[in-house]
This record gives sequence, C-alpha cells and structure tokens, in this order.
Amino acid sequence: MKKTGRPWWRAYGALGFAYWAFQLFSVWNIRKLPSVDDMPPDADRNDWPLVSVIMTARDEESEIEEALRSRLQDDYPDLELIIVDDRSTDRTGEIADGLAARDARLKIVHIEELPEDWVGKVYAMSRGLEVATGDWALFSDADVRVKPGTLARVMGHITRNALDHLAVYPDIDLINPLLDNVVTASSRMGLAMASVWKAGDPGSKAAVGVGSFNLVRRSALDNTGGLEWLKLEIADDLTLGQMLKASGAKQQLASGKGYLSVNFYPSIMDAFRGSERGLFTAIGDFSLARCLAIGLALASLELAPFALLPRGRSRRLGLMLLGLELASSLGFNEWVGRPAWHALFAPLGTSVMGAMIVRAGILGKLRGGIYWRGTFYPTDLLKPGRRFSP
Repeated sequence: MKKTGRPWWRAYGALGFAYWAFQLFSVWNIRKLPSVDDMPPDADRNDWPLVSVIMTARDEESEIEEALRSRLQDDYPDLELIIVDDRSTDRTGEIADGLAARDARLKIVHIEELPEDWVGKVYAMSRGLEVATGDWALFSDADVRVKPGTLARVMGHITRNALDHLAVYPDIDLINPLLDNVVTASSRMGLAMASVWKAGDPGSKAAVGVGSFNLVRRSALDNTGGLEWLKLEIADDLTLGQMLKASGAKQQLASGKGYLSVNFYPSIMDAFRGSERGLFTAIGDFSLARCLAIGLALASLELAPFALLPRGRSRRLGLMLLGLELASSLGFNEWVGRPAWHALFAPLGTSVMGAMIVRAGILGKLRGGIYWRGTFYPTDLLKPGRRFSP
C-alpha cells in the first residue's frame, strides 16, 4: 500500500507545483503591465481625435445615472457618448433620455426587438457603432464608473505607443469576502490562462479584451470581419480582442486601478446566475463533461497545498505550494486593489468558482442553451456561430 500511495501524492504535488508556479509567473508578468496612473496627461495637445463611447445597457436603472454622470464629467475635448438601451424593462431608457435632454454629447438608441441570429449585447454594440462618428470607439458596459481625465490619459498612451486597441481592467467593488474572493480568483485565473501580457507581441496568439473598457481604432475595426462576424458570440469582449489581434492590430492591457470601477455582481447568487452563460459557452465549450472536468480539476489544483499538508511525507511540498499560492494571490490582489488578507481565503473563492463551472454545465445541458439579458439562446444556434478561441 505504501508503494501505491507515494506515487499518487508525488504526481499530485508535481501537478500542483506546475500550476502554482505558472500562476506566480503570470502574476509577475501581469504586474508589469502599464496602469492608467502611470500614463501622464498630455495637457498641451491640440489634435485630440473624436472618441465615441458606446455603452450598452439592459435593466441598469440602479447604476446607470451615476455611471453616465461620471462620463459626462470627463473633460476630454472631443467626445460623444452613445447609450444603447437594449430592450430594458425598467427605467434605464427613461433615465438616459433625461440626461440626454440636458447634454448634447449624449445620444440614445432604443432597441425594441432583437433580430434573429444575433445575441443582444453584440447587436446593441453594432447599433451604437452605426451612430458613432468618432475615429475611435470605446465599447464599455453602461454601469462602469470612470474618473474624469481617464480618457485623455489613455489616448495619450495610445498615441505614444501606436496602439490600435487598449483594454483597461477595472477596479471591482468590494461586496463581501466570499464574493470578492470568487471574483478575484476567477480574474487571476482568467488573465493567467489568456497570457494577457503577451497580447502586445505580434508573434503570439495571445489577445485581450475587457467588457468594461475596450478602446478600438475605428480603421483597425474596419480591417476585421466587424461586429456582424461576432453576432452570435457570447464572449464578445475577449473575442473582439482576438479578432483585432488576428487582423494585425497592436493591442495592450492596462490596469485601471483608481480610474475605472464597476460592480460585477451584487450577491453571490447573482454571480452564480450571471456567470452561467460564459462558463457554459466559452469555458465549457457547450459540454457538460468539459465543465465537470474543468471545475473539478480547478478545485483540486487550487486546494493542492492543503491536501498535501496533513501527510507527513508530503508536508514540505504542501508548504512550498502554499508559499507559491500566497505569493500569487498577494501579488494579484495588490494589482487589482484588493485587501492583502483576502489572499488567505483565495482557495475558498476558487472552490466556489469550480462549483459555478459544474453548475453552469449542468444547467446548460438540461436547458439546451443559456439565458442572457432576458433572452434564451439555444445551443444549436450559438455553437455554429462561436468565434471565441480558447
């Protein structure tokens, strides 16, 4: 029995070490990415390009007024704001109309019906782009709050670095320790697996996209298949980045800590429900078996240090993995502005994330599709139109 036990924990430990070494390597590289705070404002510039901010909104009455006021307070010299009200059933459209009546920079597009063979958000983005007149398009969720001066900083950075696409990762509101750790852990894993620090390397297939802030040169977007090519894509933000990267666009990810903020989910149950569509489609590839495998593997790798600690012969390896885990979590928490003590509970957040993936797979299989923004999309419709590349 001893002979069969030793290879088991050694193999498990080796997998855990490879996983956590990669996580630490990823966090090390992510922390080297630029931040908006390090982008000096170009106060003497006179040739500011017109930027069209395209914000899609669906039932955002609790967040949209504060978010829009933060946009309207921006002192960027040449700006148009476009709100696309995507079939909202609350006061979202009414609030947006009221603000537009008092500020000519704000344009409102109301969508009453969704055409066949489109997902709602991408169709809303395309309608906003039809109205936009800017040389640059900033695709952003309507509930994102932006500090005045942010746009001038990032536009100066884009010009200095000849970028075609800049994605900015936001601050995420603190709600409660469990939910905060779920969001932080999933963010760390997602950015690591996407190798986002390689997005600026033309020789790498790595690409980046952030729904809160995707700033794109209009001419670069015109060189792609356009939003119609993404019309059935659920992971629209990252896939937009992949489409731009494949066309030769130069892109980069930056930290928006202190300049960009958003409330992802108000509660842990909202997180379970809100993550279903992306986990089943982009992560699970519409497969229950894949969701089960990924969810269980993720939980087992994240919990590897604690599984190895009680065993006498594997305790040193468990302590080593625990050190890698703490270093990774502390480093990432600092990058996204989370409290350092949250790192102690990172494995709990990841275990919940694993449960979310398994749940999304089960529901997606039972339903034969997903619900998103008030609409049901069957797997048979979405799968042929998938553009996301894992």
